[in-house]
Amino acid sequence: MAVSSAGFYAQPLLAQVRAALVRSVDEPARVPYFFSGPPDCTFVQDCTLTGTIVPAGKRVRVTRLEGFLAGQPSSMEVSLELNQLFRPVVWFPVPLVTSPESTFWGNVISFNQEVDYYFDEGQQPLLHVRNVSGVFVTPRNRLTIAGYIVDLQP
Repeated sequence: MAVSSAGFYAQPLLAQVRAALVRSVDEPARVPYFFSGPPDCTFVQDCTLTGTIVPAGKRVRVTRLEGFLAGQPSSMEVSLELNQLFRPVVWFPVPLVTSPESTFWGNVISFNQEVDYYFDEGQQPLLHVRNVSGVFVTPRNRLTIAGYIVDLQP
């Protein structure tokens, strides 16, 4: 039995290949979006909080809606709307919850709702609360739109 051996020569690697940096344009926590303040209650039955217009080249992903309203309402409806067109993209009811501390705090309606909706460049989120007759005008009232901003181009 004959054994043959051959010599192999490896070429030197002149340039190393590096991995490309890749990221998801919808990855959370890039730039937080948080718009919060006292609601604008221009009508007897309605209160709103209008967010900022989404800048060019960006997208806003709304992930949470929060609210605290003091007064005597029995219940209310909350919607996330697009560009003040009164077209709900997210809608949910909020019942009144009476707490033992109501003698100190008064009756309040509060909500903290997880949502998932995207607003593209040029669009404007609007948090709209309906059926709020009996809500007191007080600096304690607050509505919040929260999420994050992402770039449209990676």
